[in-house]
Amino acid sequence: MAKVKEKKTALLATDLGLRIAAIIIAVIIWLFLSITEYPTINKTITNVPVVFSMDGTAAAEKGLEPVGYKETTVDVEIKGMNYEIGSYGVNDLVATVNLDSVNKEGTYPLEINVKSAHSSDSVSVVKVSPDTVDINFVHIGSYSFDVTASAPNVSAAQEMTLRSPTVSPSQVTVKGAESELAKIKRVEAVIDDNATLSEATTLSTEKIIYYDEDGQRLDGSKFTLVDAKSFDVTFDVYKKKQVNFNVEFTDVPPGFDISSLPYELSESSITVITPKLTDVDSQTITLGSISLGDIDEGKSFSFEVNPKLQSGEINQSGVDTVIMSFDFTKKNYTKQTFTIPAEMLKITNLPVGKSVSIETRQIPSVSLFGPAEAVRDLAISDITAVVDLSDVSASGSIFRKVTVYAQGHSDVWCLGEQEIQLDIEDKISSSSRPDSSSSSSSSSSETDSSKSGD
Repeated sequence: MAKVKEKKTALLATDLGLRIAAIIIAVIIWLFLSITEYPTINKTITNVPVVFSMDGTAAAEKGLEPVGYKETTVDVEIKGMNYEIGSYGVNDLVATVNLDSVNKEGTYPLEINVKSAHSSDSVSVVKVSPDTVDINFVHIGSYSFDVTASAPNVSAAQEMTLRSPTVSPSQVTVKGAESELAKIKRVEAVIDDNATLSEATTLSTEKIIYYDEDGQRLDGSKFTLVDAKSFDVTFDVYKKKQVNFNVEFTDVPPGFDISSLPYELSESSITVITPKLTDVDSQTITLGSISLGDIDEGKSFSFEVNPKLQSGEINQSGVDTVIMSFDFTKKNYTKQTFTIPAEMLKITNLPVGKSVSIETRQIPSVSLFGPAEAVRDLAISDITAVVDLSDVSASGSIFRKVTVYAQGHSDVWCLGEQEIQLDIEDKISSSSRPDSSSSSSSSSSETDSSKSGD
């Protein structure tokens, strides 16, 4: 039994040895045939990647950079010993771009050089396809631009409006050829969404469009965004609101009909927008006030609109000033001048314990103005002149305004401002009077003052 096993082992060893010997002989025969019968062969390798590098080149030293270059591959036909290149693939070849001729801006047809990745192999390049690549070289710069928004398909809901949207970031740095960057006059972040908005909304986009000074779209592939890739566009929704105008009148005498004044406003109302979406649809505001006595022929008054608007309201009408003017020709307005004597003055609200004497003897050149049919028949007896002393507390000489009007005429008023001088004194009590003659004199004075106050 042991002899049988020894015999089998010997046979296996012999068989393995024969196989190894056969392989060695086959390789020798292949080498022999490769060298003698087929010493060199041609082989084509496709899709060899082209390596592009500017390291150490004159172009790099001059600040030139390629624009629009895309990675490319070439097909290479090589020739060499069969045993060396028979198994060659794309990793056994190195393809590079020759930049020796690049020394200024411009487009160059640059040669593609190919060699073996193995320095010990005797390989020659028969053909490279394509054998050149066109590359544009420029001086690269970085400019900053403000970003605006474009959203042609975004609108506001009914009775609302959109303000110009804001963009974040509002400024962006763009990299590209300096000659191309100089053409950019506007950078827009574009929202292509379709939306009808009823409240403030923010939409995002990565779409950027560049425009020149004529509004023509530029080739965006020539530019690179340096510090931003996405933009948030915020839309503020405002409500439309009508604002009506009103003007107040001061120093209006009793019984005067304000509606009789023949005035008009250059604008009776405007439309504003407000961020308060629940606000009223319409309101009236008072632009200001004017004294009735300041209204005369040839007079007009101007009022600033924007300071009167509520906080947050925006005037988009273009109307910043409203003019109040008067047409006194329709009713043939005219004026008549009077001199008012002191005895016609009526003193009202004289403080208790005070006496008053009028220092001004008369008020000259008092003009009343109104429709001719009312003014022409005015007599001095139709005029009332009142001095209100309700704010007087101290004694002494004072000046006070006189309210003058034509009683019974609701469309006639006094022009300008009238003023008189008064002397206010404390009344002397009877217990402090020194004698009967003084008492008699004082009593007479009080009577005169009383008459002046009637």
